[in-house]
Amino acid sequence: MARCCLGEGSVAYLPVEQLLARQSKRLQALFRHAWRHVPYYRDWMAAAGAEPGDLRCAADLRRLPLIDKLALTVEPERFAADGYERRDGLTLLSSGTSGRRRSFRYDAPALFEALSAGRRQRLALRHFVGREAGYREAVFNREGSVGQQLRRFWEDRMITPRRIDLVRRPFSASARFEDLLAGVNEFHPQVVRGYGTHLGAFFRWVWETGQRIDTPRAITYGADAMPKADRQIIERELGIPVLSSYQAVEALRIGFQCEARSGFHISVDQVAVRVIDPEGRDVAPGQRGELVITNLTNYAMPVIHYRLGDLVTLGTGPCPCGRTFPLISDIDGRLDDLIARPGGTWIHALAVLAGLQAVPGVRQVQVIQEDLEDFRLRVVWARASGQDPVRLRSCMAAVLGDSAHVRVEPVEVLEQEPSGKVKTVICKVRQP
Repeated sequence: MARCCLGEGSVAYLPVEQLLARQSKRLQALFRHAWRHVPYYRDWMAAAGAEPGDLRCAADLRRLPLIDKLALTVEPERFAADGYERRDGLTLLSSGTSGRRRSFRYDAPALFEALSAGRRQRLALRHFVGREAGYREAVFNREGSVGQQLRRFWEDRMITPRRIDLVRRPFSASARFEDLLAGVNEFHPQVVRGYGTHLGAFFRWVWETGQRIDTPRAITYGADAMPKADRQIIERELGIPVLSSYQAVEALRIGFQCEARSGFHISVDQVAVRVIDPEGRDVAPGQRGELVITNLTNYAMPVIHYRLGDLVTLGTGPCPCGRTFPLISDIDGRLDDLIARPGGTWIHALAVLAGLQAVPGVRQVQVIQEDLEDFRLRVVWARASGQDPVRLRSCMAAVLGDSAHVRVEPVEVLEQEPSGKVKTVICKVRQP
């Protein structure tokens, strides 16, 4: 483990040819594993007339069919490698903001490699914080988040020397802004981490209301996008640099922003990517397209040539920081709406979604906020289950309080946006 972490200091600066050779070696090993141990990929490759030896590098992926989220959601057992359910690992649950909550099994080596790779952004943060370890980090998150699931797994299996660890304190994403501010001022963090929309709304509120805050040296976010207007307020008005990381439950380390913040460095040693047009053809750097990923590290539930659903733009040149990882210059993924609360504060949608999606019989759920205390839940119930609207209202009240009026509407299907995605939270209350 320590050896892997030490190597993270130089991997992003390796010659491109060396990085691609490492990627190709991992791809070949992953193809062989999937062919032997994963039913879906065995059938998938056979239907395409391919065998593992035919696939030598990332460019060969275009010979294979694309896999969409529905296949992985409906039949996750067919993507599971034989025998890996008995090995040490972790089953992660996605946030469900795209309409359905999905589960993904990771093996322990992939999880520890993801932990080691976290050092890549910490090295970038060092530029602003002054050191790589030992600083205080406030984490704005929800109970049961992917980050929390990972942290518990790592902490249960290893002892991290204090000299290379952080001092972390969790804060609830459903807390009032006043309470979050008081906690930050008491904790004095050098870094604040959380969801993009939620952090943007919180620091905008701090600036607009003239609140005194113990200013962190950097802010870093993931999971969803931070509105550009909020980022400008944080960086220009409050003087706090903002960095972001790019990950998904299907691939824990896709990319990260460095101190130059000119895009997201793609961790090509851990993930192979394509950016395609609607016809499935590769687009040129500088053009927007859909991101297709292959997770190179996880053998428990391989993800190969998978349509992640996000729209991105590949960078057109090297980053001034000197790292040789290729760049994603822009991510135009989904922007998860916040939920408005009295007093001008906002909570993150995931604070209510997790509880709603855990209610037995709920296949999909959409939260529509008509007014400050007026909510409508559109619910797709499983056909063979009962319907429990009372429990859904209780879940909402547990986060929003008893003053929230909640109507539950059973529906056959949730309408898709033109992009093909389901918008799980629709907030009609005007955001400032």
